Amino acid sequence: MHTLPQTFCDTITHLHSHKGQKWLADFPQLIRYCEERWRINIHSHFPLSYHFVAPARKADESELVVKFFVEPSELLHEQEALTALAGENTVKIVDSDAEKGILLLEKLSPGCPLSSLSTKEEAALIAARLMKSLWRVPHSDSTIETAVKREKQLREYTQMYPSGIDFLSSETLQHALSVFSELNRTSQQLFLLHGDLHHDNILQSGEAWKIIDPKGLIGEKEYEIIPFLLNHLPKTNVAETIDHRINIFVKELNVSKKRILLWGYAHSVLATCWLIEDRQDAASFLRAIEAFQHLYERYYGYKK
Repeated sequence: MHTLPQTFCDTITHLHSHKGQKWLADFPQLIRYCEERWRINIHSHFPLSYHFVAPARKADESELVVKFFVEPSELLHEQEALTALAGENTVKIVDSDAEKGILLLEKLSPGCPLSSLSTKEEAALIAARLMKSLWRVPHSDSTIETAVKREKQLREYTQMYPSGIDFLSSETLQHALSVFSELNRTSQQLFLLHGDLHHDNILQSGEAWKIIDPKGLIGEKEYEIIPFLLNHLPKTNVAETIDHRINIFVKELNVSKKRILLWGYAHSVLATCWLIEDRQDAASFLRAIEAFQHLYERYYGYKK
């Protein structure tokens, strides 16, 4: 019997409305279908946010991970990103059922996240090396989301919330949109990126580290760095922490500090809108927005 946390159920119904309610009602049958089709036993789930994810064991004692999607289109996007980014540093797809929204993945062992490292500098160095091995030129027929589409999402927020949203003022939304637009206009070479590469999407596999849960994004290298900068931030000295991380990435990847700060500001505002809409705590992102502003002004002066 798999009991789902109430917070997860609330998130599913909030994001997917009636479709989410039906998915939750059908969840026991989905578990049975999955176990019978692949002859596996699904064990207690991992901590849940937007998808059901759990370890499973086959009859031959080998292990894998099952991931259920309410929206099959999200599965297809992740599958396309994983296939396009496939390599020795990415988790492998075992099988899938797009119609049912089921993805089977290799299980990484011991599976400790990069956030478990006591040396924060080492974590940033590992992330930088993984990024370097990951990036590639996207195919012309790729359906993966672009940074331009994310700019469009932010524009829609500015139109939906002309007086601002929660603690984000209309001026902040408009400023972030203008930064987003300028960055996209001046982007040079674009790459296929992970799109959400932070500490908890990098897991230990034997002596190595592997990447999981790509959203997929076509954009500048500098954009890839932002989710890592935003995660596992302290409550104080946020700007100093972000600046220290940025300096490591600039040195390791030969990227532009100026554009990292601008992407950091623009994306943090967009990501805050996502969190507010999803009814998640966005306080740490507000501190990050202020930190990116402060650092940009420190190094490059005020930007209107």
